[in-house]
Amino acid sequence: MITLRLNHQQRAFLQMVVDRDGVLGDIGDLVRAAVRDAPDPAPLTFPAVSTPPARTAVADHLLEPGTGKAVEVAAGQVLRIVQLEGHQCVDLNVFTLADRRERLHVGRTRGMQGPHPAPGDVLWSNAPWERPIMAITGGNATTDTQFPFCSRLIYSAFFGLHDRTNCQEIQNEAQREYGLGPWDIHESLNLFMHTAPGPDGSPVIRRNLARPGDYIEFTALTDVLAIPNVCGDDLSNCSNFNLRPVRVLVEDPLAEDATRARAARDRAVVLGLPQPRDVPDPQPLRRDPGYVADFPYLPLRPADVQVDFDESRFHQVKNVPLYAGDDAAALRDLTLSWAIERLGAFTGND
Repeated sequence: MITLRLNHQQRAFLQMVVDRDGVLGDIGDLVRAAVRDAPDPAPLTFPAVSTPPARTAVADHLLEPGTGKAVEVAAGQVLRIVQLEGHQCVDLNVFTLADRRERLHVGRTRGMQGPHPAPGDVLWSNAPWERPIMAITGGNATTDTQFPFCSRLIYSAFFGLHDRTNCQEIQNEAQREYGLGPWDIHESLNLFMHTAPGPDGSPVIRRNLARPGDYIEFTALTDVLAIPNVCGDDLSNCSNFNLRPVRVLVEDPLAEDATRARAARDRAVVLGLPQPRDVPDPQPLRRDPGYVADFPYLPLRPADVQVDFDESRFHQVKNVPLYAGDDAAALRDLTLSWAIERLGAFTGND
C-alpha cells in the first residue's frame, strides 16, 4: 500500500478522468494502469549548483502556493527568487514605478535576448519606451519566454475544469495591491521552467529540474514593481505536478552587482537606443495601504488516496534522479502524466 499524495483539485481531476473513461472503476484502477504503462525515466541533466553572495536584505517574503507578491525594487537593488523545496515554476511580471503603462515586454525580450534569457541578459520594456529595465545578474535558473501563463481558459479548453488555481488569477490578485487591474496583466517571464524542442521542433515543457536553493537574481535598472507568483499549474511537468512555496528577497547591491548590470545593459545596447519619446501624463504606481490579499481557490486541501499495486514495477519506473526517496511525488507524477494522456486519447486533445 502506497499513498498517492494529492490536493483536492488534483483528486477531482482524476475522478473526472475515471468518470469519463468508462473502463476504469476508480482512482485505484487508474493508478495501477499508470504504473503498468509507465515508460522508463529519461536521463536528466541538472543545472550547475550556484551559491548567491551574501547581501543585506531589505525585504524578505515567503510566497505560499497559489499566491504572489508585488515588491518594489529600487534602481540598483537586487531581486532574488529562491527555490525552497525545488521543482516550482514562478511567473514574473514587471512594471516601472514611474508609469504603470511601461512594463516588461516578453516578446521584445525574446527577440533581443533569445527564448531563454540568462545571466548577462536584460529584460526589455514595451513601446514607446523599449529599454532595458532589469538585468539578470546571477543564479542558475532556467527561464522561458515562449509559453503564456496558465489561465481559466487553459483548464477549461484542455481539461474541462473550472475554478482552480491558475497564474492569471493569482497575478491579478497580487498586482491589485498597487491598483493594477486584470487588464494590466502582461505575458510572464517564466522562471524555473525547463523547455526544449519537441519531436516536430516546437517547444514543449519538460520536467522541472530546480532543486532546493536554486535561484535567479535581477538587478533593477530603474525603479520597478516586480510581481512574482507561484505558478498555479499542478497538472503538468511545469512544476512536476505540485505547488510549492518559494522565497523572494530584495537586497542591497554589492559593487559586483552594479558591474554585472552595467555590462549586461551595455551588451544589449552596444549600437545605441532610439531617442526616448515624450510620453505625456505619467501614471505612477503606488501601494494601496488598505489592500488585503484575497487569492482565489485557497486553501488547497489534502486529498490523499491509498493504493495497492505492484510495487516492484513501480520501483522500476519511478524517477529516482528527480524525486530521490520521495515515492509519493514519483507516484503522483506517473499517475497524473498517464491520466492527462488518457484524457487526451478519449477527447481528441493530443
